[in-house]
Amino acid sequence: MNPQILKVEKRISADPLRIFQAWLNVEDFALWFLSGEGIGIESVTMDPRPGGKFLINMTLDGKIFPHQGEYITIDSPHKLVFTWRSHATENQDTLVTVTFTKISDVIIENGLKQKPQTLVTLIHEQLINDIQIKMHNHGWTSILENLSQWMD
Repeated sequence: MNPQILKVEKRISADPLRIFQAWLNVEDFALWFLSGEGIGIESVTMDPRPGGKFLINMTLDGKIFPHQGEYITIDSPHKLVFTWRSHATENQDTLVTVTFTKISDVIIENGLKQKPQTLVTLIHEQLINDIQIKMHNHGWTSILENLSQWMD
């Protein structure tokens, strides 16, 4: 099996620090980290430090699906790296890197303020087949869209 890499990007109207913090604040995280229709969050625990662990219990059709990992790098507000393990990775550790790149600052045009823009890039490595790529592409795309809407 050749490990595969998935890349998902989303431009979000918010400052990189605000977006970065949303990934590490358990109360905020549970509000936007939804990977698709019908998916809910039963509970989230996190210890946001290198070596700290997290557990996200997602729900679907009354069943709980644990997603867990360990933080490797926390470089505020630029980069977050963590392992990711779930039923969708066949309970094998994979690697996720999320970067937050400022695109523009607040711009005032005709008396209107434009929000700062950040490019969020998520790279998921060590996925082992096309099914895992497809499932995670859908999930991460939904999650970043929900994050964008939550930031508005």
